Amino acid sequence: MKRILACSTGLLGGAVLAASAATAQEIRVATVVSAPHPWIDAAEVFKEEVEAHTDYTVEIYPGGQLGDDETVVDEMRIGTVDVTIGGVGNISPFVPEFEFFALSYLFADMDGFRAVTDRESEVFAFFHDVVAEADVGLELLALTGGGTRNLSTAEGPVTHPDDLDGVRMRTTGAQLDQDTWGALGAVTTSLPWTELYSAVQTGVVSAFESTISGYVGSNLFEVAPYHSKTEHQVMMSHISMASLRWDQLSEDEREVIVRAADMAGRHGTEMGVQYDAELIEELADRGVTVSEVDAEAFMAATGALHEEYAAELGLSDLLETVRALQ
Repeated sequence: MKRILACSTGLLGGAVLAASAATAQEIRVATVVSAPHPWIDAAEVFKEEVEAHTDYTVEIYPGGQLGDDETVVDEMRIGTVDVTIGGVGNISPFVPEFEFFALSYLFADMDGFRAVTDRESEVFAFFHDVVAEADVGLELLALTGGGTRNLSTAEGPVTHPDDLDGVRMRTTGAQLDQDTWGALGAVTTSLPWTELYSAVQTGVVSAFESTISGYVGSNLFEVAPYHSKTEHQVMMSHISMASLRWDQLSEDEREVIVRAADMAGRHGTEMGVQYDAELIEELADRGVTVSEVDAEAFMAATGALHEEYAAELGLSDLLETVRALQ
């Protein structure tokens, strides 16, 4: 008989769950995206590895079935969700230091990104400790990718920062994310990913930035058929487990979970690279206008924020560490 780690169904109250965690039926993995997406692929690797080396069962809930990112974090804190795979920007309200990764053009290339996200890196160790010290009910298992982030719009192509003047743009909850696009002239609105399609469709916003896989997997090309290759970020993502579940694991079980998350994280990063290459070639067939941009103009408009925001977040040393790893 399989032993399982996750929450009971929504019919059971939190008190019952806390009293009978050992009878829970599954490890519930939540993510807001739909396939094809690197987070889904990472979740599948995590599932395969955990089920191969433990008696636990893993169930994946994509497409925001268990709520948006912030809701999922709240659910993890009470034990009704066990693992989340998502963007670090959306947990920055809980752990402000993660806003650091909203800096545009932070990574010179993918090798630099891989060095930073390696579980043995100083950067991972720093964020692991920061999450623990924040005491928000999460255990950081891995940092991973998700593809390169580009800009998409509903009303016409953007090739220069001037084209964003006055444009209503969706951003994540990260303040730096909002300030970056505000500095480029956009009027920003923070919205959950799960609300983005309808927000563009109804004109609440007319622009957003995302990975190519997120853009395709959530069918956003249907409402925003202009895609600009700003390539301003490599999507920094995290795989985290609810502390309530982590604390119930034996040392052997923790080793399996950590190894599975590390493998999943590495796979997610590589799938992001693969999707970027494959999906960008398919966009024209989906009726999307793909535009090259004046990358130097975007870099010039946002570059000064690196030192400014690193200092504001108290992370100037971290900025130097990231630069040294590339």
